[in-house]
Amino acid sequence: MKTTAITFALALLVSSATAQDAPKSINAGILNGRAIDLPIPKYPPGPKAAGVSGIIAVDVIIDELGSVVSAVADVNDQRERRDIDGNRLDPLPADPTLREYAEAAALTAKFAPTLVNGSPAKVSGRIFYNFFADEGISRVVKSGSISPPDPEGAVGTLNGRALSLPKPEYPAAAKAVRAQGIVAVRVMVDKEGKVISAAAISGHPLLRKAAEAAALQARFSPTMLSGQPVKISGVLTYNFVLPKVEEK
Repeated sequence: MKTTAITFALALLVSSATAQDAPKSINAGILNGRAIDLPIPKYPPGPKAAGVSGIIAVDVIIDELGSVVSAVADVNDQRERRDIDGNRLDPLPADPTLREYAEAAALTAKFAPTLVNGSPAKVSGRIFYNFFADEGISRVVKSGSISPPDPEGAVGTLNGRALSLPKPEYPAAAKAVRAQGIVAVRVMVDKEGKVISAAAISGHPLLRKAAEAAALQARFSPTMLSGQPVKISGVLTYNFVLPKVEEK
C-alpha cells in the first residue's frame, strides 16, 4: 500500500510539473516584423480594376513550428476615418475579395518557432497588408510604427479630409497665357497631419508650382492605425479657373 501511495504521489507531482511547464498560446500583437517570410498578396483583378483600396488586418495563429494554421481577416478596413472636425467615424467594411487575398497570403507566411520556458508554443497575432488602388499594387505593412512602405498609406484623394486647405495663388504668367485647369498634387502627410512633401503629377506646367506651394500649407487630423499615428500619402486637386472676359 505504501509503495502504491508513493507511486501515485510521484505521478501527481510529475503531472503538476508538466502542466506548469507546458507552453501556452501567446498573443504577440503585430507580427509583420517577426516573419521569416512574409509574401506580398496578389492584387485581385476586380478591386484593382475598380480602384478599390484598403488596409487589411488578418488575425493569425502560428503553430509550434512557425507555420500559419489559421488566418481570418478583420471585416473592417483598418484606415481610421475622421470628419472635418477631427471626430472619429465608424470604419468602413473591407472589400471581401481583398480580405480573401490577404488571408491567402497570410497562410503562406513563415515564422521562427516561439519558445516559452524552452519549449515551442503557439502564437497568435495580426498581419497587416496595404492595397494601393492608385498604383494597382499591394504591400506588406512594415513593422514598428505600422506605417506602410513609401508611398506610405496611400488613401486616394485627400481634399475632403483636410482641416485646412488654402487656395493657391494664380500665377501671373499663367494668367497671361490664360492657362487653367485641374492640377493634381501627390502629398505625403506626417503623423501629426502636416504635409511634408508635395509634387504635382498632372496639370499645366505654369500652374504646378502654385499648387505645390498651396498643398504644403494644408493640414490634416492625424491618421490612426491600431491606435498609433501613421504617415499617409494621397492626392490634392486644385482647379484653376480664369475669370470670364467681359464682352465689349
